[in-house]
Amino acid sequence: MNKFMLMIFFLFLLVLGYAYVCNDDTRVMKEKIGILKQNKISLPLERMKYICHRSMGENTQINKSLKFVSYSDFMACSSCAVDKLYTWIDLIRKTESYENKLGYYFIFFPKMKEWANVEFAISTLSHFNYPVYMDSLGIFERSNPHLPHNQMFHTFLLDENNNVLLVGNPLDNEKIEEMFWQIVEKKLGKRE
Repeated sequence: MNKFMLMIFFLFLLVLGYAYVCNDDTRVMKEKIGILKQNKISLPLERMKYICHRSMGENTQINKSLKFVSYSDFMACSSCAVDKLYTWIDLIRKTESYENKLGYYFIFFPKMKEWANVEFAISTLSHFNYPVYMDSLGIFERSNPHLPHNQMFHTFLLDENNNVLLVGNPLDNEKIEEMFWQIVEKKLGKRE
């Protein structure tokens, strides 16, 4: 009976420790999101290389009511992120009724050895007609020192003043997608 009680005690400690770690992770995530929301995001797009499909012109207009930014740095697999650009098309098309009020900006800062391959892959995307930028000098990250290194915090929705309204990828999380639509509809009106 004594060994059984000891096992129960250790199991209780294990569960308690796990609960503490999970709670600590949640606290850290909330802190990082809080830091992002306290600071504006700088979008120095004019200092990055703009890569577009042949049918697009130069996209220098960043004075949108809302801006959706997805940033992939050298810590992430840039070629994987390029391959996933197609997954954004459905969401972007659902927001086309907002015309010039909501802009999408995909920023890549690949490893130097991947640079040419990533640039080529982006330039050959035939059905992705949305702004993609190559940040060869790490300008985006240097302009935003408050940006966490974790890729989970590199997708966000900004207001007209570049304040962070939402952090997270709506394609990966239903709750984030729901929050995305709530913000968009509150700021820009109901979808048609």
